[in-house]
Amino acid sequence: MRYQNQKKYFENLLRDGLSDHAYLFIGQDSANKSIFAEELCALFTGRNFKNNPDLKLIRPNAKEDKYRIDITSIRELKSFMSLKPYSGGYKVAVIEDAEAISIEAANAMLKVLEEPPKHSVLVLLSSKPKLLPRTILSRCETVVFPPEPDIETDEMRQAIMDLRKAAKQSMAGRIKYAKQLYEKEDYAVLVDLWLKSLRFRLGSEPRVAPVLKKLLYLSRIVSQPQYNHRIALENFFVNL
Repeated sequence: MRYQNQKKYFENLLRDGLSDHAYLFIGQDSANKSIFAEELCALFTGRNFKNNPDLKLIRPNAKEDKYRIDITSIRELKSFMSLKPYSGGYKVAVIEDAEAISIEAANAMLKVLEEPPKHSVLVLLSSKPKLLPRTILSRCETVVFPPEPDIETDEMRQAIMDLRKAAKQSMAGRIKYAKQLYEKEDYAVLVDLWLKSLRFRLGSEPRVAPVLKKLLYLSRIVSQPQYNHRIALENFFVNL
């Protein structure tokens, strides 16, 4: 799985109770930074972005021809962070395109960065970190996301062709295919190839994003032995 090292890093921090309160994800692949942020949210709260009471997602607003994160959003963030987690162990706030934060909003956010509430995690996503104020940069741990490879291998192409062929089968056919994958015992490698191929295609084929999210969830399950991998594979293909 891509960014496996970053994921393992956060899993170890969480296990050892050593997690910081603020992280800055930098890199040009905005889609994958967002996808990883959702994975991190699931790790800390037990739920992904959808209908998560322990998540605050902030995006810049377009006002007066300016693409900005304003002080109102940061005030809402501070209020959100001050509350206790609803269901998970942490509250998570994700700020997309963090470089668009206004000076006024950045100053207001310093309070959260300097005196973070207990059991809170703030994640900033940025492809232009040099535009962020130094006061914010110095208070965040930076996590780098290298760009995706610029070539698609024959192995990746073949894997995604097989996945598309399976998706066109009947419900019974897809369940049978999932059973066959499970019995071959190399399904984790195949899931990784599917992920690599869809991530490569995401820029030119945005419609693959929903399938990519399902694959990310499946990848998390098959990477952990305590879960029933066969049921996970069947559920993926049933909902494909």
